[in-house]
Order: sequence, then C-alpha cells, then structure tokens
Amino acid sequence: MHTGELAVRGRLEQRGGKRLFVVDKRLSGHDTFLSATLRLDQPVHLPELPVRILTFDDVTVLSPLGAVVMRAQAGEEWSGTLLVPHGSRPPTIPHDLAQAAAEARVDTSGWSPTEARQLLTFLGEAGPGPVRTERISMIVATLVDRS
Repeated sequence: MHTGELAVRGRLEQRGGKRLFVVDKRLSGHDTFLSATLRLDQPVHLPELPVRILTFDDVTVLSPLGAVVMRAQAGEEWSGTLLVPHGSRPPTIPHDLAQAAAEARVDTSGWSPTEARQLLTFLGEAGPGPVRTERISMIVATLVDRS
C-alpha cells in the first residue's frame, strides 16, 4: 500500500558492490530510512523494486533491498516512480521552540523545507539545558529580525 507517488530520476552508482539509485533532486519532506517501492521505467522496466530511502544533507539515494540484476552501468541515467507508504511529512517544531516563536510573534508556517531542516537540525543537536535555550533564542532573534 502506498499513499504517495513521486516522479524521480537520477543516475546509477556502484558502491561497495551494491547498485544505488542517486536521485537528481534531494527529496524533502519524506522520512529517510523507510522502505518504499521504485517502479523503474528506464534504463529497464522493473515494476516493483523494494528500496530504502536514504536522504542526507544534500542528496537522496534509493538503496535496493535485495539483489538487483540489471545490465545498466554506473553513471547511466534512470527514471521511474517512487511509491511511498506515507505522504509528505512537514517538519515537527519542538514545543519549546514553538512556544518561544509564539511569544515573539514569529510565524513558523512560512519556513521553506530547507530552512526548517537547517534550523531544526541546529536545534536538535543541542540537548536539554543552556545550549538548547541559547539556540532557541538565536533562532527566534534571527526570525524576528527578518520580519
């Protein structure tokens, strides 16, 4: 069962004996490390290829779950449809940041996916305590200055 379909394309890469499907544009708003199904159209037709979605800071890679037998070579372009078992998930703003933003009258709903990812990663790297409190203050102050 899937709730979303995304047209994807990219290039094949070979790493450590494994064939990887590197996506041309980083997928944003979809959880990483979840499995999905790639319906590959080219260079060959594979109607159901189980893959794991691996999204990093600047790239998304689809890693096949199991052996893939294809005559395609590394560097060759591919295209298909990614059938995801979940829809796009907007980033969740932690309660402490949401409260500080609301108190400062900062609207967080207008953040771009890239901005949200950067700010929430910056905050998420700080554990509870003074470093997290300082980072929340910095984020809110930056957003107040922009409005």
